Amino acid sequence: MPPSRYAKSGVDTDEADRALSRLLLELGPTQAYGPACELGIGHFAAVIRVGPLRLALTMDGVGTKLLIAQTVGRYDTVGIDCVATNVNDLLCVGATPLAMLDYIACEEADPEVFTELGRSLAEGARQAEVSIVGGETAQVRDMLRGAAQGRGLDVVGMALGLVPEGELIDGSAIQPGDTLIGLASNGIHCNGFSLVRSLLLERHSLDVAIPELGCSLADELLRPARIYVPQIKALRAARIDLRGMAHITHDGLLNLRRVDASVGYEITGLPEPPPIFALIEEAGGIDRAEMRVVFNMGVGFAIVVPAAQAGSALAVLKETGIEAWAIGCAVADPERRVWIPSEGLVGHSKSFGREDRAPAP
Repeated sequence: MPPSRYAKSGVDTDEADRALSRLLLELGPTQAYGPACELGIGHFAAVIRVGPLRLALTMDGVGTKLLIAQTVGRYDTVGIDCVATNVNDLLCVGATPLAMLDYIACEEADPEVFTELGRSLAEGARQAEVSIVGGETAQVRDMLRGAAQGRGLDVVGMALGLVPEGELIDGSAIQPGDTLIGLASNGIHCNGFSLVRSLLLERHSLDVAIPELGCSLADELLRPARIYVPQIKALRAARIDLRGMAHITHDGLLNLRRVDASVGYEITGLPEPPPIFALIEEAGGIDRAEMRVVFNMGVGFAIVVPAAQAGSALAVLKETGIEAWAIGCAVADPERRVWIPSEGLVGHSKSFGREDRAPAP
């Protein structure tokens, strides 16, 4: 099979999976040294029990989106991205996000850059209702290179959440016929930027307005990832039965397969992807199957609820000010596939392939 456009841009996900499997093989024995994971590798967040408490833990970073920020000298949104990538994963296991740590590695410690980073991290924390209680900075000039001399930067976060007793969500409660609801993304969020840069920066200037986007390319690409904490809190307050949740990041809608249920999903009501995705798709002549794996394509988070509660859930989400859609339903399928009949796609494992057949009822 020829390499994907994403692999050609510098991100070989198959090789990364092989490397990760080797790492996990070495780390497995550490489960005996402390609290064992109740939910661990493969879920959106690790969950451990400490006395009477279940704690959820995540770690993630902003990635090569930072190269866009470095190029234009703007860091007013990337801290929000760092918070979002972590707290959205905590939500998926039923956790309430509580606190975060940050790690900033830099080529040079620029006070103005750090001020912008601090403000954007604080704004992300405000939106997620978490406290940032500490972190670490490191000047690693010999290890880190950025978009220009002295601008090398990496921003990573670690988040902690609490799972109330009886509220752990692993997806095992999902039943065929349950409704799948998609929550709107805020654009690209933080995934696929190696591909974005390889395709768009050769064709467009970051500071020039693009009519299809209604803004400059820099404004679009630095739009911060959406934080879904207010939406999930509102759904819980309304006593919506959240049977499964998925943060739609890399792997796209195939993230739905990360929950513990012998079901697949028939996707029948996807929204039209925002214009930035059409710009990427056309610039690279990228097949829709690959676009669906690399990007969120307009759906940044998904929940699974009983069909009888779908209308109430959508009403609650509308009250929080976010667009949301009933995009499909769970179907009985031991292979746990994801069908998008309108695009002739079916997802197996970590890729989409071509198939016109819809799942059996």
